Amino acid sequence: MKKTLIFVSIFLFAFLFTSCNNSNLVTTQSTAETTTNSQTTTDDVVYDRYQEINLYSINDFHGGTYSDIANLEEIGSFLKAEKASSENTIILSNGDIFQGAALSNYYKGEPIVKIFNNIGLDGFIIGNHEFDWGIGEVLKYKDGVDDDENIEMSYPILAANIVYKDTQQMLENTVPYIIKEVSGVRVGIIGLIGNVINSISASMVDNIEFLDAEDTIYDYAGELRVDENCDIVVVYIHNGSDINSSIANFTGDHFVDAIFNGHTHWDETGAVSRGGGVSPLYYAQAKNDDDSLFVSIKLIYDTEENVVTSGISTTHDWDEIDDYSDSEIFNILYSYQSDQVYSDYVSEVLAVSAGYYDKYELVEWGASVLRDYTGVDAGALNKGGFRNELSSGNFTMGDMIEIYPFDNYIKTCEMTGSEFETLYNSNMYDVFWDDGVYQSGGTLYINGVAIVASQIYTIGAVDYVFDKTDFGFLDGDNITLTTYLMRDLLVDDLKNTVGNFNPGNGTSYQELFTIYDPNFYKELKLRISL
Repeated sequence: MKKTLIFVSIFLFAFLFTSCNNSNLVTTQSTAETTTNSQTTTDDVVYDRYQEINLYSINDFHGGTYSDIANLEEIGSFLKAEKASSENTIILSNGDIFQGAALSNYYKGEPIVKIFNNIGLDGFIIGNHEFDWGIGEVLKYKDGVDDDENIEMSYPILAANIVYKDTQQMLENTVPYIIKEVSGVRVGIIGLIGNVINSISASMVDNIEFLDAEDTIYDYAGELRVDENCDIVVVYIHNGSDINSSIANFTGDHFVDAIFNGHTHWDETGAVSRGGGVSPLYYAQAKNDDDSLFVSIKLIYDTEENVVTSGISTTHDWDEIDDYSDSEIFNILYSYQSDQVYSDYVSEVLAVSAGYYDKYELVEWGASVLRDYTGVDAGALNKGGFRNELSSGNFTMGDMIEIYPFDNYIKTCEMTGSEFETLYNSNMYDVFWDDGVYQSGGTLYINGVAIVASQIYTIGAVDYVFDKTDFGFLDGDNITLTTYLMRDLLVDDLKNTVGNFNPGNGTSYQELFTIYDPNFYKELKLRISL
């Protein structure tokens, strides 16, 4: 049931919402002010003096990897109903929306685009994982072409600080901000990405630069307030809340009223105090699980004093939305999920899991697969490449995509033993090695043999790890980009498994094999291990 809250005074508003769970309310007025006969007029339309602005954010959905893409029906139904019940409702997504679960990956985010269109989304912010397929896969949804092969977003893509290095121009089909006028109040919304470039494969951002986020917010906030006459300025940034204190220091024409965060997958709601009776900076970010699916910030704006007088930031969980259903959103999801080609693809059983295995166990197995199937001496992966744990029972292609959703290619290089030891010691907490690499008594071993300082070793890693400038792989010689996709090799190893799959047993690599599916590699390959 939808409830309409009539605020008799600012203190009454604070009283009502302080009692809510998962909420953080701050009121900045010291005297009660009634709204009964206090109104403002805009273009001959009369509005109440105090306007409630309802802002929502969906961040780090990852195609439903953590909370199940099926939940998008309830999330979307709730937000769609909120949008229909009040013209003062504004909804944006805040990065890392598509990449993750099988359905979204298979269709490159298209089902979510359609659902967001149906909800009435107001804007889409680019996060680091929007680059995983190449940023063109996202930008095409706003290229002006709308047909069976290329549907269009009905909302803008915001990327205020993403530019091409060679031209310093913004990405095509993007805008730095949007302006929404609701009940006579002009709300300016800046959308941008934070300092997360090291969370993107270098090859995907070769000619792309992220401008300083704080400078970008400062400049556009001034433009919105001075040139665009905005009453409220809100920031949606794909960055953790560590930036909030700096933004809270912006004053005058650069003042920011609220900020939505993302990227760190933290459930956090609150307000940064600014003192002196000035309205605090309200902030919110969702974790993206059943207890923290999306977030909102409600602002009360005084149209006579032209200030935000109070606000509340809230986490929305599954219990709040599980009764919501919308047939249009359901039908969109069903039309993709029921496609026979897709269904056959994701339901293919690759192996049977012997038990439950966490990401640490899977990443060592994955690094060992990389080593064995590419023929290198040592293989490396990042734990973050494995996004989910594995349960017992059938291990399907759909499970594989959700566990390892990234289309990472493998790169190799040559290093001396001493160079490899430096590489290993410099990245002990960020890089996970195959089951044959270990250190004991200060000596580094490969398959039980101590490394020799002058000997040449071949090292392999996924491009996401390999291309990081601070890791050291790029210091190697004879750097090679292979044609191997990491997930395809994992699939091959699962298909080779005899009996139940257990990552502790190592890989199921076969010395002589012709197992490469042309659908994966586009050509059959024959390889003999020496």
